This record gives sequence, structure tokens and C-alpha cells, in this order.
Amino acid sequence: MCLTLIACDNDNFESVDENLYGSQTNDTDHGGMTTNSQDGYTLEDYQSFWDITQRGKEMFYRYENLTGDLGNPAMLHFRVTPYVGLAYCDDDVYDNQFEDVLNFNVPGPFNSNPTGTYPNMFDATGNEIGNFMPARPFTLTGTGIPVSTRRFEILSKDHCHVVGANVITNTYNPGGVFFDITSPPTPYQPATPQEEDLLSQYGKIFFYYWEAIDPVTSNVVAEGYIMPRCNTANGTYWTNTGINVTLPNGSNADMYRNEVSLDTGFSSYELVLEKDVFPWEETFTATIGGVTYSYKVELQTYLGGTSDPVSILKINDL
Repeated sequence: MCLTLIACDNDNFESVDENLYGSQTNDTDHGGMTTNSQDGYTLEDYQSFWDITQRGKEMFYRYENLTGDLGNPAMLHFRVTPYVGLAYCDDDVYDNQFEDVLNFNVPGPFNSNPTGTYPNMFDATGNEIGNFMPARPFTLTGTGIPVSTRRFEILSKDHCHVVGANVITNTYNPGGVFFDITSPPTPYQPATPQEEDLLSQYGKIFFYYWEAIDPVTSNVVAEGYIMPRCNTANGTYWTNTGINVTLPNGSNADMYRNEVSLDTGFSSYELVLEKDVFPWEETFTATIGGVTYSYKVELQTYLGGTSDPVSILKINDL
């Protein structure tokens, strides 16, 4: 298996060992997230470009391993598994079809298609929202050689970067890594062309499963789920859809939709998980080479002023 997936070419990825996912179903971390539809937090907190009326604005997903360059005794490898889902809802989440409320396009009349057309995005639960599937994991070794092992970005021509042919390659993604949903572990099924098309236009990353790995022993020294911070208890900005979902670690959460975007004054129709399901930051200690170090994993989603919109997941030693 290619451990440092970000330094490899997507065409040469080997099959992901399902053992990577084994511990994901047993995690018990809890904590919280929100959108350009903001949630009433200060500007340092959750904002986003996920607005059904502004899908031409694509989000950079950035990943950083700041535990140290080659030779730093505190250095860890950082393995990340993104979970992709439908980013938006419409005005009726119970009619088994997703409608783009801006142009009335219906890309997902889920229940009128043969079973197997949307195996992950509908069939598994019978709900049109609140379905998630893991993308292929990737690892930042933190060595800084090449630079993409320390700072890594995923961007494509699509709203959500699940189609490899559309990904943008550069210094921070030389191998053209994308959110590959074509070979997930059981019980998930490989994404169908219809699911890839749906998520490329209307998807986003809802949360991550992360693993911190000792580079010498290859042992996982810490792991957990993480999602952006969002105060869904603020009823001015968020409304419970009434859809309750089961997450990969066995916990349950309600899905919320945005009611007011600070940009437009109208609903962005963005979906988020209820607050405090997973943390938005977490600290841990690990003993590496006989010495104990402290680390922090955090997820930030924001508009970088006039710069590119960025969501950042990072690990650093304290």
C-alpha cells in the first residue's frame, strides 16, 4: 500500500486495506460545526461557501501536518479519511427526491430509480439527506519532502472534489489526489456514476476520521472523528430537519438546515450535523522514541477575507 498517498499518482493507488477502517466504528469521541450561512459565532468561527445559490464558488480543502520536518523527534504521520455527503436539502426532506431550489433541477429523484442507482446516498437509509460515505484515506507524513507531505490541498473544477479527472494538480497536490469514493470499505458500496455526479455538484465533506501514527513503529497513537464547529442550537440560523442519522461510530445525530445566510439574508439550504456530535479540536499526548509529546488536531472552516475560501484540518505539536 502507498502510505503517503498524496505523493502518489491516483492511477497507481493500490486498494485500501479495510483494516484502516476497523477502528472507525468503535470511536466514541464527541464534540461540534456551521456556513456562509454563519451560525451567530464571531468571524473566527464557522463560515462557508456552501450556499445553493452560489455553487460556482469552490472550497479549497487544506490539510497540514505541522508536527515537524524530517528529524524532529515529535513528528507523526497524519492519516485522514473524509466523509462525503449531500451538502444541501430542499423544502421537503421526506419526498425521497432532492431538488435544487435555485433552478428546480431534480438530480436525485431517488425512489423513482432502480434500487442500486444511489446505494450509498439513498438505499441504505431511505432518507434523501444524512447519508455519508468515506473517501479513500490519504496520509501526510510531515517530512516536508516534498512540500505536499506537510501542506496538502484538494481543489477541482467541481463543487465537491470527487471526480479525479477534474482535480487541479499543483505544488500542494502533485499526484492529483481527490475524494475518491469508488472503492470504500464494507458496508459501503462503490459510488455509482449517478452518485459521483450528484456529489460533485452538491456534496461536501461533513466530517473526518483521523489517525496519528508513529512513523517508526507504524502504530496508531491517537485517533478520532472531527467536524467543523457549528452552534445549531441558535434557532435564528438553524432548523432541525427532523432527520436523525446513524454515524460510523454508532452514535446518532439530527440534521440541521440553514435558515439565514449573512451574505444574502436568505437560507443557503446548507445541511450540518447537530452541535457536539464530534469535536472541532482535540488534544492528546503520545510517547515517541521514549519521550512524551503533546499534540493538537483541529478543523477550521472560514472565508479567508478576499483570499480563496479554505477549510483546514491540521495537526501540530504543542
